Amino acid sequence: MLRSRLAGFVLFLSSASLAGDTMPWENAVAVSVTVNGHSFHDVKVKSQGCKLSYELFFAAPESGYADPKNMVRNRHSFQAKVHFAKGQTALSNRFGNGAPGERVYRFEDDTTSSDCWGKAPNKIVKVDVIGCRGRNCDLGAFE
Repeated sequence: MLRSRLAGFVLFLSSASLAGDTMPWENAVAVSVTVNGHSFHDVKVKSQGCKLSYELFFAAPESGYADPKNMVRNRHSFQAKVHFAKGQTALSNRFGNGAPGERVYRFEDDTTSSDCWGKAPNKIVKVDVIGCRGRNCDLGAFE
């Protein structure tokens, strides 16, 4: 009788532990990053297990898209790197923007191959953005 209760207790703890490990979390911060006149001002992250979803908010200036003689200059390319308090980083793909105004770039990161660090709550501490003007321009590298 005691043995069956103990087994049930262990099973309950295992289930609770699994459920606790996958509780979704989110974090949002205001940032101040300016690249080629584009003002990146907010970033949000939401977790779902090992997968993280990001939203990067920015304002694209009218002046960056107003060259009627050289349409290549009316295209900007960027890449973002999000830094977390526990030392992890997430790197976006290269993304482009071709018009002025308020914009949101969304990307995802699956942390499964990195010990699934995305399932544990974390806080954004910094966002770096690199950029260049033109569709196939050289973004350079993060410093």
